[in-house]
Amino acid sequence: MNKSHSVIALSGLVALLGGTDLLIKAISVGLLGLILLILCGLLLAPLRRVLQSNALLLAALLIGGVLVSVAAVLLQLLSAELYASLALCLPLLLLPCLVLALDPRATALGGLKPGLIFAALALLLGLLREGFGQATLLHHADWLFGPTATGWQLSLASLNGVQLLTLAPGALILLGLLLAAASFFHHDERP
Repeated sequence: MNKSHSVIALSGLVALLGGTDLLIKAISVGLLGLILLILCGLLLAPLRRVLQSNALLLAALLIGGVLVSVAAVLLQLLSAELYASLALCLPLLLLPCLVLALDPRATALGGLKPGLIFAALALLLGLLREGFGQATLLHHADWLFGPTATGWQLSLASLNGVQLLTLAPGALILLGLLLAAASFFHHDERP
């Protein structure tokens, strides 16, 4: 993973910390971040040839703002409960779009790889935070999948939840551990 992709993926850190306490919320934030970064990269590509860096940053702000607003409205239509639980995190998904605009090497699909990294990190954090924090999985699945998913919740009875993981400081600690593990297993031999 190159450094600019990491910076883009982690620029949505607050959205990751705030929106991944449940697996359903993490799936939603991850998918929204992925779609947002791909669309932002596609829409910024033709503008890179004609705009200077300051104007491109403003264009990214406007494009990202419109995309986040559309995503918020669509999420409200899909599920009012899911929207209410993610309302504070949605505007923060604009930050990766701004970082994407600052990358001079970004192509039309420049948002794909960081979007996938963001989505995978959101999914992993949501899975670990809900599993170890609340000792459940798929709590409130009906928010995303409708009333048929009401009985999908899995209870991990053998675990006692560690409540720290459901809070933002626990998410930050968990993210630090995941990044340390990734760094340990992906070390370069270069000096």
